[in-house]
Amino acid sequence: MAETPPEAVPLLSPTVGRRWLAQEFRRLREAANMTQSDVAKRLRCASTKITHLESMRNTFNATDLEIALPFLGVPPERVEWYLRIWEASREKGWWDGSQAIPSWFSFYVGLEWGASEIHSWDMGYIPGLLQTQGYAEAVITDGATVNDSAINEQVVTRLRRQEALRRRENPLRLHAILDESVLRRRVGSPQVMRDQLRHLATLDEGPTITLQVMPFARGEHRGQLGSFKWLGFPQEGDPGVVYLENQGGGLYLEKSEQLSRFRADFVELSRRALAPEASIKLINSLLEELG
Repeated sequence: MAETPPEAVPLLSPTVGRRWLAQEFRRLREAANMTQSDVAKRLRCASTKITHLESMRNTFNATDLEIALPFLGVPPERVEWYLRIWEASREKGWWDGSQAIPSWFSFYVGLEWGASEIHSWDMGYIPGLLQTQGYAEAVITDGATVNDSAINEQVVTRLRRQEALRRRENPLRLHAILDESVLRRRVGSPQVMRDQLRHLATLDEGPTITLQVMPFARGEHRGQLGSFKWLGFPQEGDPGVVYLENQGGGLYLEKSEQLSRFRADFVELSRRALAPEASIKLINSLLEELG
């Protein structure tokens, strides 16, 4: 993984910084032909601690880095550079500790906020980054066990996530492919759906969003196995992460063979889906059906 100066790649999210440090630490260890046990002996700790640091189960502290990095061959003048990234990664994101974001989902929001690009395939709902307020309210309210105040806070939080698409510098780029069923399935009232479809129909005006629709007429495809998101990050050499979600929570895939499979699937889905212009035409036709 390239050692890109932090000033060249803004650290938009502490979560992404923590993830990068964990990956970089493992890269340095492997490049130095050191085992986790070797590093553990130098730090006078159990090897499980190194395992947990590299998997992000635990977070680094300054002392560990000051001892381990020179041991892994990092020049003294470079250690300070890593410590600056560590310091930035300790900051709190606006999503950390939010009552409106489940603890299991907070990590994803941190990754999303710091991502440079997201490739999203959706079969259930319109992705949160593209939802209108009315649509978000309908989704969150369905089956909710909390009061109106909590629901409103969740809606506000979901809409705030969309600010990543509108950043003046380094805006998040989103390529979303929606199954036709997502557009036809009514969520909320007919007016909610009209507003949502109208919102989608105007997205081609924005340079950071690419929207495609997979029509029923294209038949079967691998996307029918389930929705997924592939997130890419600005750090050079970072392969990204695939995110899957179900009723039980979120799952993150980072092995190279897994990433290759999902990236290939997304490319194939994009090839088979309608082009952006044709997708907007389909959305407008559905708007006419709603009246």
